[in-house]
Order: sequence, then structure tokens, then C-alpha cells
Amino acid sequence: MTIRSGRPAAGAARRAAAAVLGGALAAAALAACSSDPTQKSSGGDAGVLNMYLYQKPKTFSPLAPNNGPDQLVMSFVFDSLYGADASYGLKPHLAAAAPEVSGDARTITLKLRPGLKWSDGKPLTSKDVVFTYTALANPATGSAQAGKFAAVTGAKALADGKADSLAGLTAPDAATVKITTTRPAAGLPGLIGNTPILPEHVLGGVPAKGLGDNGFFTKPTVGSGAFAFVDYKTDQYVELKANPHFREPVSIKKVYLKPVTSDVATAQLRTGEMDLTQVSPTDLPTVKKMDGVRVVSAKSPGYTRIALNQTQGRFKDARVRQALLTAIDRKGLVDKVLGGAGTVVNSSFYGDAGASAKEGYAYDPGKAKSLLAAAGWDGSKPVTLSWIPGQRDRDTAVTVIQSQLKAVGVNVELKQVQADELLSSYEKKSFDMALFGGGNYATEPSTVATIDACDQGYPAGGNIGRFCDPKLDGLLSRADAVADPARRKGLFQQAAEVENAQVPYLWLYNPDAVWAFRTRLSGFEPSGLPTNEVGTWDFANWKLS
Repeated sequence: MTIRSGRPAAGAARRAAAAVLGGALAAAALAACSSDPTQKSSGGDAGVLNMYLYQKPKTFSPLAPNNGPDQLVMSFVFDSLYGADASYGLKPHLAAAAPEVSGDARTITLKLRPGLKWSDGKPLTSKDVVFTYTALANPATGSAQAGKFAAVTGAKALADGKADSLAGLTAPDAATVKITTTRPAAGLPGLIGNTPILPEHVLGGVPAKGLGDNGFFTKPTVGSGAFAFVDYKTDQYVELKANPHFREPVSIKKVYLKPVTSDVATAQLRTGEMDLTQVSPTDLPTVKKMDGVRVVSAKSPGYTRIALNQTQGRFKDARVRQALLTAIDRKGLVDKVLGGAGTVVNSSFYGDAGASAKEGYAYDPGKAKSLLAAAGWDGSKPVTLSWIPGQRDRDTAVTVIQSQLKAVGVNVELKQVQADELLSSYEKKSFDMALFGGGNYATEPSTVATIDACDQGYPAGGNIGRFCDPKLDGLLSRADAVADPARRKGLFQQAAEVENAQVPYLWLYNPDAVWAFRTRLSGFEPSGLPTNEVGTWDFANWKLS
């Protein structure tokens, strides 16, 4: 069965799209009559930007499990030591330069820029970095990120409640952070460097136990990002204003991040109620015809893929996972659903590090059936595929995948969920299959461990499916133990080969990042990084006319 079988006929698709767009336009027109301040600002208010937020945020806490919309908002409000440049290398943000890693990869020195300030004008120093990293490393705070700090000296004592601080984390002066580790950890700066830094002078007096539940994380009144938090009107918008103390001058005065469906975002782009949005490839022909709108795109290391709950016996056999991947026409998804704006991938590793992922898992229903038969697959038991609706490419992809898996004897039931339910199902291990997106492992390949390693089960880590392969863990640890780039790349390539064979996830594709914006916005450069990448954009370059 080809991918075409999962799609409506062209005429029906056009009529459906017109109906959706018409409904969205009507909704937008009604909203224009309301007291919504984002509507007042539409149509060209100088200095006010309306931007699409692809899902509703839950919290604004870096301690919480990663959630794309939350991280997108935090990228405006909080700065990090490092971001990523166009080639996915570390780009200093709060840091003054690249991290200094000792030859044995056991000591890391980080230097801050001079003169940094919080949005309330207080100095931002190395004490804030130490406070933040200590809170993240301490599970008592409610942190879901503690696993990232396991290599830091004293992390276990802190996690076990035998210490109040990280012995290997110090601030020798106001601009210097020094980290020592119990084992070589050359990839540590790439693993933790994009974490939002929190204000020690605001949160330092809050007891560590339960810190993540503090009200600050629903209204972060003090930040270091380009914009300061003002308000969150649930289901309507997140309101931000320019931070006068940001490390670079920002000309845009106010930003509204609006959680709407991609259809509504596209409709509002036409009316001028939305200035900047990501666009589904299926909407590109419509968007390209809009007056006063420009479309730009970039290749992305971010992924769309399916997690399999491997606490269930039926997904433990690698042949089953290989069969499911082989049963899906991924090239067809890219060609038909994304309109060619994407790349089929066969590993979580990216670029040179992933070059050894040789098995391409070409679409082959016959081979998929044989693998399932060899693994003793029981086709009488249905499998639920969960996803968060609202993004047209994903909404279409799940119906295609359902059809193609049915053709090889896998009975898939589709289940639309919201973010809370999906994340809860990860934690309870109650899902079967879940389609989701995001992530970037191009800047530091060792971060693949956060989604694949045996000890990184969700929510302490990002291993949603509870995949576990000690050989892969060993290769990632060995790669982290050497500082020499060539030796590291060789070990990552071995790791990618193992991951490619074991198929911990059903990798579907890396969708190109396609953006559309009203031409009154200038200075916006598309990033290939997914929208949940913290600290990605050069906000200071954005201008509104």
C-alpha cells in the first residue's frame, strides 16, 4: 500500500482545507471584536510581535521534564550559557567564550561575559550558575534533569540527601564557574550548557525540597532573556515585554505567543493578526500566495518519530521494532505529507556522527511481515498510537501510518491526547506507541544518551520507551571519556551503528523548519533547530516596521 491510500482525494483535500481555513478566518474575525490585546496589536502596531505557539505551555521551569512549548517560552525569558550556531556548534550566550576542557576531560572551566544583569537590574554572576546547576542536579527539587549531572563530583551524595551542594561545582570568582567530574566528561558543556539559568537572589531562599512547585515557575518575574514575562492568559497568549537589561539591545517592545492550531495560525498570518509562524508544508502553496508574507526554511536536526513502550514484552524484540520501521513508507511521508520538505533519518545521531547508520529500512511490507512472523507477533492485540493533534503534518502522518501498519498485520488504534495526558502516560508507562517531535543531538552527540541510556528512563531522563542496550551505553560513555574530536567521532559512529540496528525509536523524518512572517518583521533568520531549542535565536536582530 502506498502513502496515497491514507490521504483523501485531491479535490476532497482542497475542499477540506478550504473549510478549515474558512472556519479559522471566521474565528479570527470574531476574535477581532473582542478585548484581546493581541488583536488590538494586529495589523502593524510598531514594536508588538504576535507569534505562533504550537501547543499550550504547562510550566516555565527548567526543572520540569522537557516540553517543547514550555521551552520555547523559556527561550525568550531565560538565557543560557550556550546556544547553537547555524552549524550546530556551541555558541556563547551568557558565556564569554567556548568552555575550557582539561586534557583528561575531568575539569571544565566556564567564563561569563562581564556586566551581565537580570531583568530587575541585579547582577547575574557565577553564583546564579552554581545555584541553577545544583537545583537541577538535586532530585529533591523535583528536577527531571538530575541525570545530566551524574558525572559531576558529589552528584550522588546530593541525590542521596547526604549533601546540600555539588562538591565538584564552584564559583572561584563572580565570572568563573569550575566543574570537576568523577570520570572524563568532555560532552558535559554541550549537555548542560543550554539550560536556562535561574536567579539565585529570587529563589535561593526557597527550600530545595519541592522547589519546582514554587509559584515563580508559573509567573517568572525575573529573567535574563531578551524578554521579561508579563502574563499568561491560559489558552490565549503569553505576554512578554523587552528586557532592558538583556546583554544586547532589543528593539521589539512586546511579544504575544499565541497557542493556536496551525490552521488558525496560517489564517491569522493572512489577516495580519500573526506576524511569525511555523508553517505546515501542506499550507505552503496557500501561504506563498499571501501578500506581505515571506517564507523561509532551513534543514533541521529535529525529528518526528514514534516511541515504543518497551516495558511491554511485544516491543522488546528488535525484530518487531525493525519490522514496524520497515512497514512505514517514510520517504512517501516526506514526499507527500511534507511536500519534500524533510529528510528520512535512520538514527538519533546527526551528520558525521550518524554516518555509520547504514541500514536504511526501506519501505518493504513483505519484509516487515516476515520479521513480525519470526518474532511471533500477535496481530489480534491492538496497539494504540497517541499524539497531540493540531499540527497538520502529524495529523496526516498518523492516519497514513495506521493504514500501512494494518497492511502488515498490526492493528493500530489512533488516540488524540493533550500534553498532560501524554506526559503522564510516559511516566506511568501506560502508552503503547507515541508520535512526537523535537530534540537536537547535533550540537553534542553524547546527548543521545539522555534518550537512549538504560538509566535515563522518563521523567528522570528522556528515555520515553525505556529502551536499554548496555553496549550502546558503553560506547557513549567511552566517547564521553576522551577529549580528542577524531577519537570521539569514531566512537559515536560505532554507537550510531548499534542504535541503527536496535531501533529504539521509529525514526520517521527530520522536517525542514519552514517559517512564514509578515514582511514588517526583518532580521529574522530561520534556524534549523526545533522550536523547543533553548536560546536559539538572535532576538536583538529582530526589527518591526
